[in-house]
Amino acid sequence: MCPVSSTQDLAKRQVALLGKMLLYSIDHLTEEEHQVYDSLVEELASRADSKKEISIRAGVPSPTPEPAPKAGVDLRAAAPPERPDYSNIQQNKKLQGLKPESVVRLFVECWDKQDFKQEFFCLSDSFKQGNRSRQTVEDYVTHRYEKYAQRHLTGPLSKQVVEISAPVVDGDVAMVQVAERHTGKTEDMILYRSYSMVFENTAWRILDFKTNQKRVRKRV
Repeated sequence: MCPVSSTQDLAKRQVALLGKMLLYSIDHLTEEEHQVYDSLVEELASRADSKKEISIRAGVPSPTPEPAPKAGVDLRAAAPPERPDYSNIQQNKKLQGLKPESVVRLFVECWDKQDFKQEFFCLSDSFKQGNRSRQTVEDYVTHRYEKYAQRHLTGPLSKQVVEISAPVVDGDVAMVQVAERHTGKTEDMILYRSYSMVFENTAWRILDFKTNQKRVRKRV
């Protein structure tokens, strides 16, 4: 048997042993024996930890304490931040009642108007490209202005809807096919795109889009 390092360790082991013994014998003890047992446990517990309450007589082991958080870790940081309530903003209200293809057209036209706040609301909170799902409207608008400035160096400078289909709707999801003209300094492009839509927060919004085909025409 390993030597006991201290009286406190010995008391802890004795309390644990008495707890195990009680689980098997509690139904066979008299009231007087219960009282003797309680007195013994209280005495040993006071040696082990004067601030710890032990209630073994009830047959329920003391709950295991939860581990303390590591130093420097803020548990609140693990929870995603709550998104602001944008329901009463004009750009959000403008989408209500629009059909899926109208939302796509509005989204494309926002580029030339530099109406990036409206763009933000045309996109779903779960939009699958970029950082839209993690951005506030202010952060999104700032990022888009930066991209717009870059495009004046690299193009395209302008975007227009050439053709747009009626949506294929299935419940709260839809698909819209679009032909877009993107005009740059030296070339024009026609992009044939598929827009995935979702009905979210009282309006149709863009969940994702992909370019299926691209035609490029160089300008002389």
